[in-house]
Amino acid sequence: MLLTYQDEGMIARSRGFGFDTNPFLVKERLPQTTGEPVGDWRQKAEAWLFGWLLENAWTTEFD
Repeated sequence: MLLTYQDEGMIARSRGFGFDTNPFLVKERLPQTTGEPVGDWRQKAEAWLFGWLLENAWTTEFD
């Protein structure tokens, strides 16, 4: 499942979205709102960001 979030982060970056568009940072998906364990939420948020960063490194290297 974490690979799915990485892919989503990569797709977001390839479409020109910033890292601040991480869907896990919106209020409705924060652990304080959902009751999800912080560790689980953090893994998802970091997987998305990791994918975004990978795509960003690849994209900016060739600009």
